[in-house]
Amino acid sequence: MTTDYEALFKAAGRELALVEHIFDRLPDVLFYIKDKESRYVVVNWAVVEQSGAKSKEDVCGKTADELFPVTGYSTVAQDMQVMTSGKQIIDLLRLYFSADGGKQWCLSTKYPVYDDVGQVQGLIGVSRRLPRPDENHLNYKRLNDFLKILDEDCGKKILISEVAKRVSLSVDILEKLSKEIFHLTPKQLLLKMRIDRACMLLESTEVSVTDIAADCGYSDHSAFSRQFKIATHSTPREYRNSKVI
Repeated sequence: MTTDYEALFKAAGRELALVEHIFDRLPDVLFYIKDKESRYVVVNWAVVEQSGAKSKEDVCGKTADELFPVTGYSTVAQDMQVMTSGKQIIDLLRLYFSADGGKQWCLSTKYPVYDDVGQVQGLIGVSRRLPRPDENHLNYKRLNDFLKILDEDCGKKILISEVAKRVSLSVDILEKLSKEIFHLTPKQLLLKMRIDRACMLLESTEVSVTDIAADCGYSDHSAFSRQFKIATHSTPREYRNSKVI
């Protein structure tokens, strides 16, 4: 028995409503299709809930910048960069903010979408919310020493390979365990811890951005600001100002 794969994929492509309904069953995945102006065309319910809207109709036709708090480099700017450059984004660690100000770490993936003559028509993407790690998982305990070192040495220069040696794990095993428990690579986990610490200091103290950068393990102020901007879509100063009541 043979299958006409091309016909199958075309049929599946026409069943966009079915794809949408399937993603509606994935509450921890934000699924969306956007047009050339970065406006939502198709979304699942997770996007609606994240935005605080009441229906998909309230979301479609709007941009992410219109739905979510924006303090600096916007989601629209990132979308346009994907569409103009043609470069996809794969599992970018990103801190999102819901309509009520809540924080949620996600891994975002975006692909440009082209028509039959190679002209960009928009993009399709997913953002996977990171679940809370299961601290009762057997392998979580194997990472205890690793997590303790990251937490205590977060403000220092850290090489994952050296930490792996200190906890008697190979780099490959450490990465496998980290992905299994946290859904992140060790480097992504370290980045998350540093950005979380920076956010806390920016929100609750008046410590200078330069000192916060050093406290979070960045000897270069510009490198810290650049990494913070990638993760939060705002500069450290813009983030602090947005939290001032």
